[in-house]
Amino acid sequence: MTPKTQQVLLSAKELEKLGNELTDIMNVLAMNNLALEGLEFAQGKDKTVALWLARKYNEVAYAQNEKLYDRLDRIAFLLLNSDNANELEAVKNDR
Repeated sequence: MTPKTQQVLLSAKELEKLGNELTDIMNVLAMNNLALEGLEFAQGKDKTVALWLARKYNEVAYAQNEKLYDRLDRIAFLLLNSDNANELEAVKNDR
């Protein structure tokens, strides 16, 4: 059975933009991990401060994660439909 080749309809510039966006998302996730490590450190020093920081982190992290999810969903859709001109055009017109 011969493998099916698909034509990618995204331009090099669009693919680069998606790559940059993924890099940005990875940086945000790295910052989240650093914040979590800080919470662990604070918990070992002062439980009251750690609890306050954890509550503040949860408020911010939840909203941020929702935005990251939306960005990742859009990127996945574009990459999964990179050979479908109709879907790509619909996304471009939706902006």
